Amino acid sequence: MGGIMQNILIWTALIILSGLTLAITSRGAENSGRRKALIPAVLVILSMGYFLGWGVSEGNLAAAFSAFVMGAVLLNIYYRELEKRGYVLGDERTLRIEETASRRTLQATMLFLAVLMVYLSVEKTTNSELDLAFKTVSGILVFVFITHWTLFHYYSRVM
Repeated sequence: MGGIMQNILIWTALIILSGLTLAITSRGAENSGRRKALIPAVLVILSMGYFLGWGVSEGNLAAAFSAFVMGAVLLNIYYRELEKRGYVLGDERTLRIEETASRRTLQATMLFLAVLMVYLSVEKTTNSELDLAFKTVSGILVFVFITHWTLFHYYSRVM
């Protein structure tokens, strides 16, 4: 019981500190209203992470998935409510930034997986335990590449 109470106190302290930090840093900023409106979303994400971690640590798959689904539903409802109130959560600029960030993330991920695959292909010759890791990394790299290639060709026809 003491461990549970300690975890709840740590979680509560993290939520309060995060909320206060976001509230203080959003003061005086040019888009402080938008930042303050996103504080509840950050708190939902922190709470979701806590309960998801708790469910995983307890080995309770249903609790972990429930925390994930509840967090996603709450965030979706909250963002829809913000849009109804007139908050602009995304425009052409943010869409372009997200596209560029996604592209760079994909490039970095594929480069990292390729380098890791080359490293594991050399190391598995001396350590046979790395064979599964090599096959896993290779499979993920192939999956990411095929998904990217398929979506690229799909959107080149649609757009």
